[in-house]
Amino acid sequence: MEKHDAILSLVYFASCTSAFRLTSMSAPKVADLRDIMELDCHFDMGQEELYAVKWYKDDQEFFRYMPRGQQETRLFPVPGVKLDTRSVDCNKNRCKIGLTDLKKMHSGGAYRCEISSEAPAFRLASETHNVTVAGK
Repeated sequence: MEKHDAILSLVYFASCTSAFRLTSMSAPKVADLRDIMELDCHFDMGQEELYAVKWYKDDQEFFRYMPRGQQETRLFPVPGVKLDTRSVDCNKNRCKIGLTDLKKMHSGGAYRCEISSEAPAFRLASETHNVTVAGK
């Protein structure tokens, strides 16, 4: 019986460790307006397929990565947000982007990374970081 319980515990542990989740997001607390502001999102899809990674500023979507879409990346106009297209690095486990031409009054705010899984689950996970833009 003990061996059976140990096997069940191991199966349960393995299923929990491979669960769909956003593992980390990084963004500077303070960004220098002369620099490229890097935003980085890491995730573990577990047994699910990545549907999309979306980036938001103050709840307005400005970037979307859909690995299976006809158009893999899409940009949406948001005041104070200009994507440095050379810095985009997205795949099934990570989505890193850079913002350029930062504006002190318009580029700061709440930046959110949101991941979603394919059908039928369409699960969501997200994380938000506040960024202040400073400099002369």
